[in-house]
Amino acid sequence: MKRNKYSFVKFFLLLLFLSANFHSNAETQDPFEQTNRAVHEFNDKVDQFILRPVSVSYGYLPNPLERGISNALRNIGEPINFTNYIFQGDIESSLNTLGRFVINSTIGLFGLFDVADKMGLKKNYTDFGYTLEIWGVPEGDFLVLPFIGPRTTRHLVGNVLDLITNPLNYYLQDEYIVVRSSPTLLYALSSRSSNMDTIDNLRETSIDYYSSLKSIYTQNRKSFSIIADDDINEMGDFFDSFNEIDN
Repeated sequence: MKRNKYSFVKFFLLLLFLSANFHSNAETQDPFEQTNRAVHEFNDKVDQFILRPVSVSYGYLPNPLERGISNALRNIGEPINFTNYIFQGDIESSLNTLGRFVINSTIGLFGLFDVADKMGLKKNYTDFGYTLEIWGVPEGDFLVLPFIGPRTTRHLVGNVLDLITNPLNYYLQDEYIVVRSSPTLLYALSSRSSNMDTIDNLRETSIDYYSSLKSIYTQNRKSFSIIADDDINEMGDFFDSFNEIDN
């Protein structure tokens, strides 16, 4: 167990070292475009032949049940948000997030009902990628990863740090991989289902689907740094569906 803890510390320090060496640019650079496009094509096939059909079936769930699952999955992510707000020095948002988690995990029946929202504690959006931005880490290059999708280097490092700091992964570490992966898979289905029309229309109407997705992703990350708009972050949810994959 101690070895695992020390490994995490070393890995964390390595990520910070790599992050400090990211180059800074006004526009997101895409030096691996040829490879990125190939991975994008692969991901699109996975989406069309696997994720989309399953998401269509998921969409037939009764709305209250689907909403409850979505609420519970968002509630699971609140401890990560709380940790990030602490690292960002945003005490007000950290207390708001902690309050939401406590209320929704108890009165809201493990997050199935967003009771905190009705009490005036609104959902905020953050991640370790934004924390790294506040710390001055440049955005880095644009990447497209198999099964995961678009990421900047900074966002990818942030995802790994979110994974390491997610208490749910330690709670489920002794469970079967299906159990460990179930929150991530359900979140992916929920996000894909809620963005069904948007993604389908984008694929059908885009002259260059790769460039369109890249533009939406980069705009979403930039907007993420400025406002917490529900519509923007709904699309962002789809890109963040695999943040909690347990390797």
